[in-house]
Amino acid sequence: MKKIDKITEIRIEEVIDEENNENYYWVYFVRNGKIEIIGKSSEKPQCYRQIAIYQ
Repeated sequence: MKKIDKITEIRIEEVIDEENNENYYWVYFVRNGKIEIIGKSSEKPQCYRQIAIYQ
């Protein structure tokens, strides 16, 4: 049986870089105490929450 990861945080961070005239978003999460970057986006990502109930 595979151990389930412990994801404690999912974050979208907006970066406004006035020096280089850039605006972008860093998307990352914290898994098992380690920060892992998903990517850099020029568009603001949408956040959704979905609940699945299995019976």
